[in-house]
Amino acid sequence: MTAPEPLLIDTFSVDVPGGRLHGEATGAGAAVVLLHAFGCDRSMWDPQFTAFAGRHRPVRYDMRGFGASAAPIAGAGHVADLLAVLDALGIARAHLVGLSLGGNVALAAAVEAPDRVAGVVLCSPGLPGHRWTTPRPPDEAADIARREGIPAARTFWLQHPLFEPTRAHPSAYRTLVSMVERFAGEPWRDQAAVEPLAPLNDRLGAVTAPMLVINGEQDLDGYREIGRAIHRQAPHAEHHEIAGAGHLVNLEQPDAFNRLTGRFLNELDQHH
Repeated sequence: MTAPEPLLIDTFSVDVPGGRLHGEATGAGAAVVLLHAFGCDRSMWDPQFTAFAGRHRPVRYDMRGFGASAAPIAGAGHVADLLAVLDALGIARAHLVGLSLGGNVALAAAVEAPDRVAGVVLCSPGLPGHRWTTPRPPDEAADIARREGIPAARTFWLQHPLFEPTRAHPSAYRTLVSMVERFAGEPWRDQAAVEPLAPLNDRLGAVTAPMLVINGEQDLDGYREIGRAIHRQAPHAEHHEIAGAGHLVNLEQPDAFNRLTGRFLNELDQHH
């Protein structure tokens, strides 16, 4: 019995205002773009990148301000960067899978560029324009960065209750620590803000793409509340919570996450 051919992984860089975005793609079939969380980078998707390559073409890149990619500059935005990646790779339409900040970007793209988005998986998403009743975790970390510096903000972020469930999964927590230690903190610098995403809380009814919303049962109440709100208001959304997972659901319960997301993507491909 012959061994399967090893997957070929293509690295790429895309010119954008202020520098380049760096990423990689593999597999064949419908493109699935993986968008990482704040303070993380594309390595967050290690449990999904090759796993999804059996039926799809996974694409992942470091978003602006993270990993090896360009620093934030005035006027540049994550959605424009995403569309630049799609254009550079010759992708007319893609499935978008985003976690936390990456989910915000995926949702914004589905609203602003619906012709480019075939389906959306929002994992532990935020919701630009949503009014939090508790402090919003990224804002707390940004406050620490301004007052005490970026090293203190990194420490605060890793110790935040948001990642208490992650600490119960040693492999997932090691991955988080390595990403945050590499994070240069550019989005925390006062002069280096990425163009903020426009409020989306009152535009969910306009999302035409089929959507899967995934939360971890152990995530903070604020994120689970957002997941339920998106499910209620988006016309083509389904919602699932994964047991034994918190915010970083793809790292904490990768098998359950991959089954759920893979089923959703495969069903979309069969109907289109």
